[in-house]
Amino acid sequence: MMRRSAGAGWVRTRAMSSLAVVGLAGFLGLGGIGDAPATAVDGRVGTATAAMGDQAAAAHPLRVLLITAHPDDETMFDMGRFKERGWDVSIALVTNGENGGVVEGIVADVDPLSGDDVLIEHDPAPGVWLTQPPAGPSIREIASHVALARQRRHEFLTSQALNGVTSVYFLSGLRSSDFEDSWDNGVKNWDTPLLEERLLQVAKRVQPDVIITLNPDETWAHRQHWGLARIVRQMYGKGEFDRPGEPPPTLYGIREHGWYDQSLVPEPGDVRFDRTAMSPVLGATYEDAWTKATSVYISQSSHPIWFGARVAAGLLPGYTDFDLIRRLDATGRPGLAAQFASQAPDSRAMAALPAKPRVVRLSRG
Repeated sequence: MMRRSAGAGWVRTRAMSSLAVVGLAGFLGLGGIGDAPATAVDGRVGTATAAMGDQAAAAHPLRVLLITAHPDDETMFDMGRFKERGWDVSIALVTNGENGGVVEGIVADVDPLSGDDVLIEHDPAPGVWLTQPPAGPSIREIASHVALARQRRHEFLTSQALNGVTSVYFLSGLRSSDFEDSWDNGVKNWDTPLLEERLLQVAKRVQPDVIITLNPDETWAHRQHWGLARIVRQMYGKGEFDRPGEPPPTLYGIREHGWYDQSLVPEPGDVRFDRTAMSPVLGATYEDAWTKATSVYISQSSHPIWFGARVAAGLLPGYTDFDLIRRLDATGRPGLAAQFASQAPDSRAMAALPAKPRVVRLSRG
């Protein structure tokens, strides 16, 4: 298989004002900064070929494979622009999230801007979560990790139906928990060859034009986010996602949802999503569509109520109204920005999406 270099990764910076260096006028209408070359790990630069197009893309909706670690990771960016174009989006979910992100205890705090009470999470841990935020501290205890995994899967599938996702691939079994969910351990206990085998099974079925994973270089983020992203990037660099007779897919990583103030400076090839814009076919702003799809994650601190509370309390100092997807490959091929620019939202294409995703379980447990 052909070897290729992946992109250099993520900029570590707190310089919010550096956006002015690029200039907002340089962004496309969707917010992308275009498909300029991405710098490779070894210092080489992929040569952008503006005239290079994907004839295959005209024959089928763009095929996107999103590879994430936990249920709700996909909420770190706005998927509305994929849905409104009728793109074929599949998600490969590695863990069931049986150990993480639920609310253990809630205390009232005062928002100095409004004087209203806001609810702040403390020490997230498995087993306890709020049933109906923000109605009050009505606590429900989950009896087991399997029960929590089942709950999170239900939330995930409900959300993906709203996002117009075509297929969902569960890589870990409910009872077998092939790939543990753990902040502390990261990916060190994962069976990496098994994970790669299952990811290749998914890729062969999906035949993606675009692969989007998490943030491989932001090591201040969840260990399983950057750990998984590094595995995917290594597989990509070895040509394991190549498709016979077709160009290799482009590769992207999700920045941490603008939650923090690192990595805010766009790089060539990035795609920027302005969530405040109005969608011509969704009947809502992208922010509203994102909020609706995220609100089903009632067991998680990504729920808009708790997310907003953290923003109000200053716990997410870099939170902004846009999302950034980082270009990770150096193939020089036109990427997402070109795809967005060449294909307008299409209500008929969106209407052709399934009402709920097809579910494929790659584990027997």
